[in-house]
Amino acid sequence: MAILVTGGKGFIGASVIKNLVERGEEVVCLELKDSPGRLGDLASKIGMVVGDITDYDSIAATLSEYKIDRIAHMVFFSAQERGVSERPEQADQLYKQQMIMNTGTFHLFEAARLAGVKRVVFPSSVQYHGLEKPWTIPGPITEESPALPSTTYGIGKHLCEHLAHEYNRLLKTDIVSFRIPGVYGPGVKVGARGVNLIGTQGGMGLPVNFPYSSEQHIVLAHVDDIAEVFAKALLAPTLPHEVYQIGGRYVSFGELADIGRSLMPGMQISFNERAPAMPVPAIDSSRMERELDIQHRTLEDGYRELIALTRQENGLSALS
Repeated sequence: MAILVTGGKGFIGASVIKNLVERGEEVVCLELKDSPGRLGDLASKIGMVVGDITDYDSIAATLSEYKIDRIAHMVFFSAQERGVSERPEQADQLYKQQMIMNTGTFHLFEAARLAGVKRVVFPSSVQYHGLEKPWTIPGPITEESPALPSTTYGIGKHLCEHLAHEYNRLLKTDIVSFRIPGVYGPGVKVGARGVNLIGTQGGMGLPVNFPYSSEQHIVLAHVDDIAEVFAKALLAPTLPHEVYQIGGRYVSFGELADIGRSLMPGMQISFNERAPAMPVPAIDSSRMERELDIQHRTLEDGYRELIALTRQENGLSALS
């Protein structure tokens, strides 16, 4: 039996595949193209299937051919992040987002049910709670905090989570949702809200300019820690809950700059102090930490690794 990872060449998906391969699991990756991409040499160690998540028959055929018994559904597509609001001529991306993020997920849930797949782990988002706008409810966010999405992406995540709940309740499936915060780490240059730039651009000695106030906060999780969450969730015999907050480190951009400068003295980092600091809450990840025995690495360790990797890949001297 094998584990299917959809979107396995993506930022998080590639890290999930690496984690599973290192554990000795048989992995199949469903992607639009069979080029290795972020997987590099790992692509030769797994099954690579060319398929489209919006094509139900493509999913069903893959589940049958490879005897899939667990799925990590790691496909992401956000029209907002691709600038639709600033470039209305690209509004067709909204249709693409709907087909990939919603219709594709519905296809996968149903195909998995009919194939008797043991468990599906699904990446939801903190946008389920509407964190793209100021948060006014006291206290850190928990799994029971209200759903207040206002973007098509957040509304889609809410819809998919609700569908997962109904599948579990009515059809006795085992679909588990994990709400992902901002992500940083190796694999992309920019990262959520540009947070990777400290390790990539700043790590090469180039200036970093954040369009946010130094007081703006964000919750960050390292991509490899998120991959560990998904791998453990896939392989656990049972999970007590069907929704988990991944959470992470609660930090301001000013504090991120201090971390960057502590690792590379003299790193040039600037902010837009005229930008208002939007209230963002901390996230309570105690349920995940307790039930999956996972702790987030420190930001210092995460950025030290990212800077070292950036410098190595660009032929620069190692950090002292």
